[in-house]
Amino acid sequence: MTRVVASDARSTGRVSSTGMLLVAWVATLLLSRLPEIVLREVVGWDVPWINIIWIVVAAGFIVASSVVPLLRPLRDYLIVMLTVLVLTTVVDPLIRGALFADIAPAGADPQLRRLFAERVLLVLEALAIIPVLAALGYRGSEAYLALGKLSASSGLRIGRRVLSWGVVGPIVAILLVAATAAFASSLARPTADLWSRALPLLPIAWLAAAFNAFAEEVLYRAGPLGPLAGAVGPRAGIWILAAWFGLGHVYGGIPSGVMGLVMAGLLGLLWGRAMIDTRGLGVPWALHFSADAAIYTFLAIAAVAGTT
Repeated sequence: MTRVVASDARSTGRVSSTGMLLVAWVATLLLSRLPEIVLREVVGWDVPWINIIWIVVAAGFIVASSVVPLLRPLRDYLIVMLTVLVLTTVVDPLIRGALFADIAPAGADPQLRRLFAERVLLVLEALAIIPVLAALGYRGSEAYLALGKLSASSGLRIGRRVLSWGVVGPIVAILLVAATAAFASSLARPTADLWSRALPLLPIAWLAAAFNAFAEEVLYRAGPLGPLAGAVGPRAGIWILAAWFGLGHVYGGIPSGVMGLVMAGLLGLLWGRAMIDTRGLGVPWALHFSADAAIYTFLAIAAVAGTT
């Protein structure tokens, strides 16, 4: 009888775990760009009010988590997601209104000034989510907001030697810069004249890249990952958030479309793995910045090319 009860308990635990993982996937996909993609590309509907739908759906899940035991472990995650969505809904009009355009350095290219202003707003949005995480009980490494341990194992080996992220990180960063630059160069080959004219714009472009990498790692990875990992496990958590991050690049991402979905999704897995291994933000931010810096370099070149 004892064995039967124990077996039944383990079976029930597996069913609950599987059910919660399924609910986490469904909830995240409903709060992603996926419904918008289906409505726009399949049905042919434009949905400018999609942010309001996301907020209502997230709030509905939170209410349900108060009464449905299966959803209870996901409550903190859903609260963080709702916070991100509310912040995005509030901040986006400010970005479109260019209310912060004057914060960019004087004399910068207008396109880069707007890009810089948008990234500053995104950083403010990211900082606003930290008190929410703290109120929920997630601080420091629990929220993946610490610097992290560079000595943490990356899982890669050379012979019997296990390589740390302190070794693997710089190598991956160089590869990301090279791959991103090669991809951008295949789309447009800048001349020596364009490079020289873009050179004064690179500091503001790289600062915008640093802001973007920090904000996206906090908002779209570290913030939701702590609560989500507690519910479904860190490995499942990074897959779920990588899908959310990739879908977020279909419209308006750099790059966008299917290429944005695939590239951002794969990079989300890489940065998420670095985050859970190191228990911090340092390595994923550095890797994210390396890719963004290469992209924003070519945006600076495109800006000066557009003035000719």
